[in-house]
Amino acid sequence: MTPRAVIDTNVLVPVGTRRAVQEAAEAGLIVALWSPWIVAELNRVLTWNWIDRSHGDTSATNWRACSAAAATMMNFLLASFETVDPRPPYPDAWPGLADPGDHRVWAAAVHSEGSFVVSDNTRDFPPSDADGRFRWAGIEYLTAAEFLRRLAEGEFHEVGADR
Repeated sequence: MTPRAVIDTNVLVPVGTRRAVQEAAEAGLIVALWSPWIVAELNRVLTWNWIDRSHGDTSATNWRACSAAAATMMNFLLASFETVDPRPPYPDAWPGLADPGDHRVWAAAVHSEGSFVVSDNTRDFPPSDADGRFRWAGIEYLTAAEFLRRLAEGEFHEVGADR
């Protein structure tokens, strides 16, 4: 079974992890999942980063360059990712998950029957279980580095997805 993983925005912002996840999805090693919330946040963050890198240049020329770069990136990712769109009310999560943005990521994982959430926002992971893994209701939370390491080592194909 191909692992299904919701990829959080913070994993998609750095070019290196974005490409690694995209390549894994294109190779059929994972089913990469995102939601309209993740797409919107990614566009917002990358646009602000573009403006910061261009020292606040909000000229029409820079805006067109930013838009063209965003369209190119989205064309690559849309070909590699499946979109899930959970609607409120969202499924119950673990006690202590207070961030609405992270609750939407959790809902995307549940709605898509995902096996993993890949996020570098570890403060909003579920509590660790007896094995020291961050799992809730059969969905495991991993950092991008851990997910990519385990993927490279073939761990997901050896044991299959948890769900």
